[in-house]
Amino acid sequence: MMASAEQSPVPLQHRNVCSRVILLARKIRSDVASLLESYVERQGLDRTISLDSVDGVPAAAMEQGGELTVAERLGANLQAYRAFQVLLGEVLEEQRSHLTPLDTDFHASIQSVLLQVAALAYQLEELLALLGHGRPVWEAAGPEDPARRSLFEMKLRGLKVLQELAHWTVRSVRDLRQVAKHSQGSGTAHGGQAQKE
Repeated sequence: MMASAEQSPVPLQHRNVCSRVILLARKIRSDVASLLESYVERQGLDRTISLDSVDGVPAAAMEQGGELTVAERLGANLQAYRAFQVLLGEVLEEQRSHLTPLDTDFHASIQSVLLQVAALAYQLEELLALLGHGRPVWEAAGPEDPARRSLFEMKLRGLKVLQELAHWTVRSVRDLRQVAKHSQGSGTAHGGQAQKE
């Protein structure tokens, strides 16, 4: 019984971190939804415009999701949010320098989402460490020269970044629920084994 009591805080800690990540992902999704409304209004865009020509943004679509391991789920999420940190920074700089230089409230909204994404990436790293998985190796791509993109291309790229970020938050909630279930199942099995010992 004592062995079980000693082990129980570990899966509990996993679930607590999973819960924090889920709550933060939902908060980001809510903020991004509001930011998207402001974005299309300020950029004069239609939400239904095709963004197929925009590349370099992590897509949240997932194939064979049920077959992914815990490490693969968390690693994919961490990689995506690391990329979004960079992308949001570029979007913010383009807004400040080229698209909405005087709209400081709008810039603050983007900055707020950027900080939340950074916090989410940190919590995913913490969860990977708690579960005994190494952090995936990631090399940030070199920043693109904004001068290579037209103003319209900048607007489209920013829209795709925000849309895909919103999609990733939905995927993250789903993935983290699976991780929490796996952790709970492992903890229960481990606790039962400890009691037998």
